[in-house]
Amino acid sequence: MTISVTYNSVYGDISVKEVLSAWSAGFKTAGHGESNTGGFNTGARSYDGEQYATHGANGSDYAFIAESNASNGLHYVYNPDLPASSNQNHFLWGQLDNVKLGEVLTGGSGSPFGFDDYTVSFNGLDLSAASDAGRAGNAVQDVIYGLMRGNVAGLEGVLNTLLSEFNLSTDSTFDQLAAAGLAHADTAFAADIGLVGVQDAAQDWALTA
Repeated sequence: MTISVTYNSVYGDISVKEVLSAWSAGFKTAGHGESNTGGFNTGARSYDGEQYATHGANGSDYAFIAESNASNGLHYVYNPDLPASSNQNHFLWGQLDNVKLGEVLTGGSGSPFGFDDYTVSFNGLDLSAASDAGRAGNAVQDVIYGLMRGNVAGLEGVLNTLLSEFNLSTDSTFDQLAAAGLAHADTAFAADIGLVGVQDAAQDWALTA
């Protein structure tokens, strides 16, 4: 599957890296816990779903949605018989196809997640991990758990790998991705991720490990 990107039209001449960095700063959490718990779209305490989402700590409205195109395509492993530090405990596995960034998370509890303000959607990531993958070397875990901490390194690494096939990278602007046929602007996305100065140069109840 080829990567495709839908982005707020106001970010056309801004690089992917800059938007990721601004989102990360807006998410502004050094960790995760009660102040930014998330979960699956299927409802509280569920261990499976099509989407996993959470928002930033300290009152931040910045949020992400990790999404599978398969029914109940994302799963969480919690084994009370294993220590929390075990590589085979507290990890996500399954099929991760899309990551969406935005503000003011909506939905959940049996309905699809969404945002009041969308920033960007990265589609066609084509990541997968088996049920016994554990945490180490698990790209699905790396991307989602990283985002839960406001860390975009895992996602950016995946994007750079996919974009390199087209001689592009996260240093490329969204308009450059669009020119290559990989992205399109959506004026309906009404995001504002506080890119001050950038245009001049934007459930964890389980994952406690």
